[in-house]
Amino acid sequence: MTTGTRPVAASAPAGPSAPGGRALLRRALSLLAPLAGLAVILLLAAVTTPGFYSTGVLQLVLFQIGLIGVTAVGQTLVLLVGGIDLSIGAVIGLTTVIIAVYTRGDGARLGVAILLALAAGAVVGLVNGLLVVRRLVPAFVATFATFVLVQGVITAWTRGAPSGNIPGALSPLGTGRWLGVPVPAWVFLAVAVVAGIVLGRTGLGRRLYATGANARATALSGVRTGWIIAGCFVASALLAVLAGLINAGYIGYVDARLSRSLDLNSVAAAVIGGVGLTGGRGRIGQTVAGVVLLAVLLAWLRQLGAGAGAQLIVSGAVILLAVWLQNSGWTPRSPRRNKQRDGVR
Repeated sequence: MTTGTRPVAASAPAGPSAPGGRALLRRALSLLAPLAGLAVILLLAAVTTPGFYSTGVLQLVLFQIGLIGVTAVGQTLVLLVGGIDLSIGAVIGLTTVIIAVYTRGDGARLGVAILLALAAGAVVGLVNGLLVVRRLVPAFVATFATFVLVQGVITAWTRGAPSGNIPGALSPLGTGRWLGVPVPAWVFLAVAVVAGIVLGRTGLGRRLYATGANARATALSGVRTGWIIAGCFVASALLAVLAGLINAGYIGYVDARLSRSLDLNSVAAAVIGGVGLTGGRGRIGQTVAGVVLLAVLLAWLRQLGAGAGAQLIVSGAVILLAVWLQNSGWTPRSPRRNKQRDGVR
């Protein structure tokens, strides 16, 4: 642990010998807990809903993994810098509205519509980032405000009812399959691999983790932390646009109600996978594990006949459980929390 003060650094060698075993155990638990939870859910599903292992349910689970996963990767980037993005669902809905309004079902206009959706998403992400970085608005407040604003625009256009017409040329992105696996799952895999490489093997990834662990110290070292934070919000919004394209291709019309739960689901997937809410801790692999666990859990609930409300309750309960485990010491302590404990902010 780096504290930026010579006395603490000098005493560091004596520290690891005592807590090293506990730290290793916590790290192992943080990695194995989602897998253990997945195994339990699969066992319960086999006992309570025998039809859970049918081809149709499996395809639905893989689609959910793709849709939730793309948004969860973006959410992970924001969480790693100590923020949270509650505007993801609104950006997804905005994407479907832009596609429907501009194309009016005409596939020839789809390319320009996608560019417009990407531009709109980037603007939303940039607004979120500037509010957080320049105006020092808490990320929760900033992104919730943009969510309300964008959702209001969507509701005004749709009047709260399904509407619009999505070009059939977009349907392969939502309903297509490759090697028997839904295309959204492949898209998520590609996004996760790219994000994992950037975070784990590049200087940008190291600066991102450092910003989340201690933004002030990182800024003093010459890193433009404001750009890092704003960039994560923009990346999250752009991935939300990608999820919106997947969603639009799948349902074929505009229904903003179907994307509202993705804000909560993206947070739940990252957090139950072990990504910290305080910044600076987490890996894309953990997010992938959380996405799979959450998608299987939601599919099982649907097979049990649970409605949307019950699914939201369970997702919220899962987040609370994951946060409790993180704060109770069962998972590795985040760098930021360590630094604040030592008096360094």
